[in-house]
Amino acid sequence: MEMPPLRARIRPRKRMGDARGFTKSPRKTRDRRKELMNTATLEKSERLSTIATALENAHEIIREKTGAPRATILVTRKTGRTMGHFTHAKIWKAGEENFHEIMISANYFERGARAVLGTLLHETAHSLDLQAGIQGVTGDGYHNKKFKATAEALGLTITQAQGIGWSVTDVSDECAERWAEALALIENALSLMADTEQAGKTRGRNKNLKSARCGCGGVIRLSASVLEKCAPKCDNCGEYFRA
Repeated sequence: MEMPPLRARIRPRKRMGDARGFTKSPRKTRDRRKELMNTATLEKSERLSTIATALENAHEIIREKTGAPRATILVTRKTGRTMGHFTHAKIWKAGEENFHEIMISANYFERGARAVLGTLLHETAHSLDLQAGIQGVTGDGYHNKKFKATAEALGLTITQAQGIGWSVTDVSDECAERWAEALALIENALSLMADTEQAGKTRGRNKNLKSARCGCGGVIRLSASVLEKCAPKCDNCGEYFRA
């Protein structure tokens, strides 16, 4: 294992009036909010699926060259401070074959593709130790020199840290060159994720809209040009909406 919520209080908003003095239906507002949340969840799942597929392919490249056991790659954000984890038990099954699991934390993707490759190689080293019957980690999670030797055989640079032992992982230029094909897959997937996230932000709420208020307190949001050309008027108080 490689190691390195606040609950928001939501105040109820006043219902906004439209240009005709009507108010939004609370039910429609809830349905719209639910729709947006479902869309955001789907987009996040698709982004994680993209990097998960890339990591699976990268792991296959590593397996072909090292003989490491097969493993299902799981990408998740619910990992606390854990960057990655390898399960000794074969908790996944496809047909008649059972697989180990390698978990990679999406919380640390911002470290970049090389660091993510380092985590993948780190967890692969654990799988190689298990396959060879080597106890590279003690029960309290301390990485010993046996693990260090296995990880360094994969090209990683391993240094010691208090409490977790020889666990701190770094990918040198030589290591990146050795696993260039796997690194390229991860780089491309992270780039696609970044582009998708940026596109999602672009599709978000238009912050250029202005708030306009009438005499009785009704509020609408619209562009400055529409406000000027259309001059919406409140049917309730008879006053024009003004920014």
